[in-house]
Amino acid sequence: MDLRHLKYFVAVAEELNFTRAAERLHTVQPSLSQQIRRLETMVGVPLFHRWKHRVTLTDAGRVFLEDARRMLHDAEQAMLRARRAAQEESGAMSIGFIPGAEMKVFPRILPILRASFPNLELSLRSLSSPQQMEALCHRKINLGFLRGPIPYPEIESRVLLREPIVAFLPESLDLARLERIPVEAFAGHKFLSISREVAPALHDLAHGILDRAGVNCEVAMASENVLTSVGGVASGMGFALLPDYVEQILPPGTVTRPLDLPETPTIDLMVAYHRDDRLPALTCLLELLQERILEAPLGRQSPSL
Repeated sequence: MDLRHLKYFVAVAEELNFTRAAERLHTVQPSLSQQIRRLETMVGVPLFHRWKHRVTLTDAGRVFLEDARRMLHDAEQAMLRARRAAQEESGAMSIGFIPGAEMKVFPRILPILRASFPNLELSLRSLSSPQQMEALCHRKINLGFLRGPIPYPEIESRVLLREPIVAFLPESLDLARLERIPVEAFAGHKFLSISREVAPALHDLAHGILDRAGVNCEVAMASENVLTSVGGVASGMGFALLPDYVEQILPPGTVTRPLDLPETPTIDLMVAYHRDDRLPALTCLLELLQERILEAPLGRQSPSL
């Protein structure tokens, strides 16, 4: 016996007419009659009295109808509870990110996460690295893609990608004719920096590259985000030193060039989360990062380990 037999029986019992019950069930009458007889065989007693022009329930049929309705109701409630549990398990997840993550990381993992948790309410928030650290500590986001260092013991973090630093400059600048740019060649050119308050790791790295080469550049602008720096370079205001993801969003009239150094400078893109976060979707996402992107193994395979 399965739920289909119970649905067929209840329809006939309520309609007391095989033709109307068949129409209600979107099936044909001979098939419905056959299923009802099969049900009566399984139960072991007749459930209907059949006359030429009418159908009535037997005493056993009336008793069975009460139980059949209850079983169908219980089955429907069980399915609803299972769906609600799945939704609660999926929950909502908020992800913070700095520019670059949405191009290098998200296309490779978010479609799989969506397929695994179709009811997941996903929120993506563009935040600076300091803002993400604050949000992780206060559990306003579940996961962050940011720059280190991360001085909070309650936050787990690992290196996700090591991104090469490239020179980003106007195509009209004389340096753009070089295949690789010696850092010393930037002397006398205007430099578009980024605020240390917003991006301390990138700020320190870019200025450190110039300082180690003894290059003193006029800072034409200290932008509040990377996209502002991109706009400044496109406007011809000067050059910038940025992670290589900028190559995917080059405005017209701009180019990138590698730095002519013995070792290419890189900046780490970190993945970070609160060590006590137990969200199942977070566990899934960390596993996807481990399998598909991570350059250094995660210390834990999931937040629960």
